[in-house]
Amino acid sequence: MKIGIIGAGRVGVSMGKYITEHSQHLITGFYSRTFKNAVEAADFCNTKAFSTLSELLISSDTLFITVNDSEIKNVWDCIDKKSVKNKIICHFSGSLSSDVFTGASQLGAYTGSIHPIYAFSSKFSSYKLLGSAFFTLEGCEAFLQKATGLLEDMGNKTYTVDKEKKPLYHTALAMASNHLMGLLYTSTELLKDCGFSEQASYALIAPLMLDNLKNALENGVEQALTGAIERGDVNTVEKHLRIPDAQAKEIYKALGIKVLQISKSKNKDKTELSENYEIIERMLLK
Repeated sequence: MKIGIIGAGRVGVSMGKYITEHSQHLITGFYSRTFKNAVEAADFCNTKAFSTLSELLISSDTLFITVNDSEIKNVWDCIDKKSVKNKIICHFSGSLSSDVFTGASQLGAYTGSIHPIYAFSSKFSSYKLLGSAFFTLEGCEAFLQKATGLLEDMGNKTYTVDKEKKPLYHTALAMASNHLMGLLYTSTELLKDCGFSEQASYALIAPLMLDNLKNALENGVEQALTGAIERGDVNTVEKHLRIPDAQAKEIYKALGIKVLQISKSKNKDKTELSENYEIIERMLLK
């Protein structure tokens, strides 16, 4: 594969460097809206900077489009459609599918999307840990064969996802990553209201969250779940719901419904908890 990368941000540069160091496939170069960024990326990956999309297209049989989601369609519209026959074209969005490349199959192009389940925090160092990243793919069969081969040859594990499910898939990952930060922030804010410093709040929460998450990932959420809702402790849940922060209360109630659902499944044989679970459910839905 001769891979040209459109976009010289964190994803594009990281992928370019990673492939350069771990694959026999060639990175032909970078094209960016700002030529300076393309030069910087090319120097880092020991390849070439292109001043036009057409030059990149001529030199490459594969295009990685690593721009922001909102710009992917614009990039596709700027590509010379007469020059895409037999080329592989993909983007790296988690929420968009290959349908963004309208009319590509009629032009003879093989399209898809690659989504690294990885947080690219740095343009020049994130590539170092990409070996442990999982990649999710969707697209036409020819694309899937090529992309799977490229990634698995470098030691990465790949999964495929139905293109219609991409928004749902990305929502799940966003909740696991970004929303988790929102939950952590909410908990620390409540502790700060109790007089703890931010540093102390993190110190208190860290072992609780990390140990519980590790347990859940290894043994399942049912086995890891403990606490007032799980044990049907109506009085404690009632006290929790007295928190003055209205937004935190709504977060507690929304997540509490899910916790209650897990609790009912975990303790389905404990009929003595049924009445308390019903009371807690009414409290959470109120």
